[in-house]
Amino acid sequence: MPKPSLKDYEYFLEIWPELARDHRGKFVAIKARKVLGIYADYREAANAVYVEHERGTVLMQEIGTGPGSTDVYISTPGVVPVSDS
Repeated sequence: MPKPSLKDYEYFLEIWPELARDHRGKFVAIKARKVLGIYADYREAANAVYVEHERGTVLMQEIGTGPGSTDVYISTPGVVPVSDS
C-alpha cells in the first residue's frame, strides 16, 4: 500500500502538540498537509475519509502519547466503508 508523503507526516509532527492537548486518543486524517478531520476512532475516520474526501492516499494517525505512537496509512481507492453488520 502506498504511504503518504513524508511532508504529511512532518506536518503531523509539527501540529502534534496542539492535537495531543485537545484530541488525545482520537484519530486525525491528513492529506497534502491539510487536516481532513479528527475522529473518535479508526472506523469513523476510515468511513469519513472514504465518503467525504477525494480519493488518494491519506495519513491516518492516532493522536497518542507521543508522535509516531501509531501510524495508519490508507489508500482510498481500495477502501470500502466499514459497517457494523
